[in-house]
Amino acid sequence: MLLSSTERAHGAVARAQPRLVCLDLQREYVVPGRPLYADGAGRVAETCATVLQHARLAGWRVVHVQRRHADGLFERSGYFGAPIEGLRPLITEPVFARSGLSAFCNPDFAVEMREAWGEDVYLMGFSLDRTCIATVFAAADAGLSVSVLCDATGVAGDLDADTAQSRRAAELLLAPVARLTSSEEVLESLAAAEACS
Repeated sequence: MLLSSTERAHGAVARAQPRLVCLDLQREYVVPGRPLYADGAGRVAETCATVLQHARLAGWRVVHVQRRHADGLFERSGYFGAPIEGLRPLITEPVFARSGLSAFCNPDFAVEMREAWGEDVYLMGFSLDRTCIATVFAAADAGLSVSVLCDATGVAGDLDADTAQSRRAAELLLAPVARLTSSEEVLESLAAAEACS
């Protein structure tokens, strides 16, 4: 059995705390009028805030992945590339910058996820129809099991795209390689498990 770094350090074999991957929780997706804004983005951000608050209080390993480019939409110093208010990483939470489609294009993130082998990994954030798909498929290639919190993921806006249709298509692609669930189901299940232990 592979043990996480936390379990190895403490010499325990108890089940590790879940990991939460916060993908692209950046203003570009939630500000109306921006190119990647889509209807429902505010609701997704609120759900992400609920999950993030629970994860922090329960002691989960929280990691953030943010899209960064030298210029353009996700310019390093740009206002819209910054984290969404209320969803900013804490100083204790690692932040991995990505320039490619998948979070795994950052080699440090790939190492972080290798340490999560056999643990519960939950993914939430934006660009369900692009970055989430690429990241989940890369995770499957690495042998990781990922649960996608569907109500805490949003599609990237596109003037010509139907948001609901983009979501359905993304979820159909993800279903064979990831567990699709809701934040409510996961939080209730984990709360019940904690109450029994």
